[in-house]
Amino acid sequence: MVTQMNRPIVLGIDIGTTGTKCSFYDLECNLVASEYQEYPMIHPREGWVEEDPNVWWASVVRNVKLCIDRGDVDPIEVAGIGVSCTNSFIPLDREGNNLYNAILQLDQRSASEVKWLEDTIGRDRIYEITGNRIARGTFALPTLLWYLKNRPDIIEKTHKFVVPSGFIINKLTGEFSINTSRMGFTLLSNIRTGEWDEGLARDTGVPIDKLPKPYNASDIVGHVTSWAAAQCGLREGTPVIAGSMDTVSAAIGAGAILPGDTFLAIGTCGRACFTSETPLFDDRLMNCRHAVEGQWLSVEATNAAGASLRWFRDQFGEALEKRCHEEGCSIYEMLDKVAEEADAGSNGVIYLPYLSGERCPIWDPNARGVMFGLSFGTSYGDMVRAIMEGVAYSIRQGMKIVLKHNDKPKTLSLGGGIANSRIWCQIFADILNEPIVRLRVSETETLGAAILAAKGVGLIDTLDKMTGYTTQNCEVVQPNNEASSIYDDYFVLYEKLYDDLKDNFVAAQTIKDQHG
Repeated sequence: MVTQMNRPIVLGIDIGTTGTKCSFYDLECNLVASEYQEYPMIHPREGWVEEDPNVWWASVVRNVKLCIDRGDVDPIEVAGIGVSCTNSFIPLDREGNNLYNAILQLDQRSASEVKWLEDTIGRDRIYEITGNRIARGTFALPTLLWYLKNRPDIIEKTHKFVVPSGFIINKLTGEFSINTSRMGFTLLSNIRTGEWDEGLARDTGVPIDKLPKPYNASDIVGHVTSWAAAQCGLREGTPVIAGSMDTVSAAIGAGAILPGDTFLAIGTCGRACFTSETPLFDDRLMNCRHAVEGQWLSVEATNAAGASLRWFRDQFGEALEKRCHEEGCSIYEMLDKVAEEADAGSNGVIYLPYLSGERCPIWDPNARGVMFGLSFGTSYGDMVRAIMEGVAYSIRQGMKIVLKHNDKPKTLSLGGGIANSRIWCQIFADILNEPIVRLRVSETETLGAAILAAKGVGLIDTLDKMTGYTTQNCEVVQPNNEASSIYDDYFVLYEKLYDDLKDNFVAAQTIKDQHG
């Protein structure tokens, strides 16, 4: 039951790979207040990628309190809370304390567990049940087997494994849960029924009693406790829904709720996605249940999309500090400026965005980033633009698969942090040779989570009551024919570069392993 209020608003929380955003929206998808907190990834060893989930909760507390303390939001107005999240599986004890850091989707430690699954359980069986292939990092099962093999002490103490949204929901409500879309990336659930597969759990040795209760995206899991309310300033008793994986929330935030809808969500990771009402999948893509009942979502993913530019910023951004100060702009605004100063094709420089291996469509954990074509004539702007182009090339490579299963989209919307960059949107339009709808609310994950919350608490009866607002008054970026022609030629070389280098990636990793 929704409490009587002057202005019902909903809170969307997105636990991302490199930061957490908390955004409040009204029922016409207008942003009321928002805060973002960035945090670092942890690399204990080569190929290991972790984060402290307590940093996520601290970020939620900070963000929500700032919005409330500024007076932008009255807690009595908040009708419901939805959470979306990146990919991880975290062991919690009965009190909800994490027993280990979150092992992220970029982590590559579970190679031997992947081989065991392929040899013992079999690719075909897992694909038939889960709709997904076996891969380390991306899917939780190899990581769970790593725990079983290397940290049985943690398994013994674990009450439930949860995903990042489940961790935050537990902090807010005390309940243990998982949403059905994120379940698909555990490789332990049936993608058609949305339930745990007891046979897979039994045969892989995973204790099924340590897996949390599944919920549909807009189901209410619990309510904000007095402890959580005191922490972040929200009203005790505010309903919290199960939410979804970040890509599914992005689909809702982009208005992709009908079969055949196609959209781009380009943030830390990049994704090209399409919806389907038929559970027939392509194993080069990732597949999950949609938040819309009776629909599924197929996803092409680039590991290091926005993360590539962030890496470049962190390593080489000091070179622009003086110019940023002189022109009174942020480092990202300056990176846009220098990219605009470079021509299409980046003076022959091509970037392969494989900083942490790659998922779709090459599925190569040994692949590594490459900046090809450097010369004395290469400028700083050429390298920045090449990173933007390389990410777009990667999405184009995946879109070829998407379009084999789906009609060419009438419109191709783009959300995520990259939508804030006009030049990067233009590059996407030119490389894909498609008009790009720059969504009015670029942070589609928080918006989608908020829309699901609105449905869960009964503010709307169908998702389209709010998604109809998402594409209104949006800029459409048209492709430039001359630039598209240049990019067509460079894209052929982009694909060839990986094919020529893939054996060398394996050789380089072998040498690194030999020498520690």
